[in-house]
Amino acid sequence: MMVSRPSAYGAAHQKPNMIVVHAMGEYVATDSGEFVHATDFLDRQGLSSHALVAPDGTLYRCRDDEQGAYHARGFNSASLGIEVLVKGRHDYGSFVRAIASPYLMPDQYDAVVAQCIEWVKLHGITRVVRHSDLSPGRKIDPGAGFPWVIFLKDIGVRK
Repeated sequence: MMVSRPSAYGAAHQKPNMIVVHAMGEYVATDSGEFVHATDFLDRQGLSSHALVAPDGTLYRCRDDEQGAYHARGFNSASLGIEVLVKGRHDYGSFVRAIASPYLMPDQYDAVVAQCIEWVKLHGITRVVRHSDLSPGRKIDPGAGFPWVIFLKDIGVRK
């Protein structure tokens, strides 16, 4: 299932040439201690992603491919961002622990792969990276629990 959840945060135009894979909690703790859905958390932070994929495989589309999104500092002008949502409610500590081990649900993985295959074909993308590849030491997602080598093979992109 696809849900349209437009975000106002991002540049008006881009020509994507890269996909950045992220992870974040499905529900994220705010400074006040309340938990909000990832789409609302990003909005509150003035951030965005092109797509978020829930544990049940629901795809939230937040920005059009031709629009920029604020998802990877320094790489937002020509990249597509996809957030893999880690099931449950997370503060930073529980999120870090969760992505250290396998966390993707089967329908979720299939939806992430399908979206990335579509982007690869539509935009001729050959570069797919982890958020942690772009910001080593600052970002750790999508984490060791994400089957990176298998994922690249499944979407038809070489490492």
